[in-house]
Amino acid sequence: MTFSSSIRKRAVQLFVIMVVAFTIAIPTVSAQLPQIVVEVGDTTGAANEVNTVISVFLTNYTDSVAGFNIWLQLDRPDIMVFQTDSQTVIDTAYWDCLATDSTGSCLDSVETNPLGAWDFIIIDTNDVSVGSWDSTGTLISGWESVDARSLSGFGYDLNIAAIANMPDGGIVPGIPPQQSNTPLIKLLADVLDVPDTAVDRTVNILVQTDFIDHFNFARPDGSTIGLSYNQVIDTNYYVCTLWAGNVCLNWQRVSTPPADSLAFVADSVAYVDPDSVIIIDGSLTVSQGFCGDIDGNGDPEPNVSDLTFMVNYLFKGGPTPTPLWTANVDCSTDPEPNVSDLTYMVNYLFKGGPAPCAGPLCP
Repeated sequence: MTFSSSIRKRAVQLFVIMVVAFTIAIPTVSAQLPQIVVEVGDTTGAANEVNTVISVFLTNYTDSVAGFNIWLQLDRPDIMVFQTDSQTVIDTAYWDCLATDSTGSCLDSVETNPLGAWDFIIIDTNDVSVGSWDSTGTLISGWESVDARSLSGFGYDLNIAAIANMPDGGIVPGIPPQQSNTPLIKLLADVLDVPDTAVDRTVNILVQTDFIDHFNFARPDGSTIGLSYNQVIDTNYYVCTLWAGNVCLNWQRVSTPPADSLAFVADSVAYVDPDSVIIIDGSLTVSQGFCGDIDGNGDPEPNVSDLTFMVNYLFKGGPTPTPLWTANVDCSTDPEPNVSDLTYMVNYLFKGGPAPCAGPLCP
């Protein structure tokens, strides 16, 4: 009895030692949260569908966001384009002077963010391709300046810039640290005529971060969130504009050779830190549609939501089913949804009637 008890005691001690040793051996991992997450939502659309909503979402963990600039590009503009309209606008560009001559005139400059420091502005009148957007129910509802433009001019891309408070405006709060399903902004796009025989029916919506002048999330003080800097060697070129024998009395900086002199200087190049800024690209997939999927949510199984959509369309001036043939559930020769289709849906959902059929007008 004593021998058996001693064995059990030693076994327990050995087990405890093993558990402690295993616990100590497990490395401590401290996950670092990013500062912001920018995500373009995935969605579906039908061929020739207009006003398709592309939602962009923001999660900011630590800082408030008072302004932003993002540039979205499409890899398949043959499938979808951002909705645009040509307008004449007055542009104000803010510039930071990098070098001046002996008279104080600026020799080299770079366009900068109006929320930060700048040296001068340039006002131009331009014909631009303006994108369609909606801020209703979004994180930027009430912001004083929101602008969306297609830099390509054809809707293949969309550059969005927004500022909560303009210099001469009121006081509009920025976006405090938050994690929600509320969109940052909603963009409108048009789906093109994609053939039913097309195998690849998806367009990717890509957030561009390689161009710092088109990617910026700013705090209320104007500083940028999520940037890091690399030190690089920059070559500066100079041309002498006034010689006294072999001595130059005035040097002028130029951007490229030919030059009379050059200097190598260390420069800081900004880039988006992938540990601080997480980018999640989105996509739009053109659905071939399902007969009975009247609300267009991609669910092949008809339900009460589809029935409600049809009632709103037929009797309350609601939106049109897209594509229209998804509501032709009785597969009649009349492609326009009517009371016959409504009765067919009611019988299917509540009375055990036949399912939405498949036919030439409802493939």
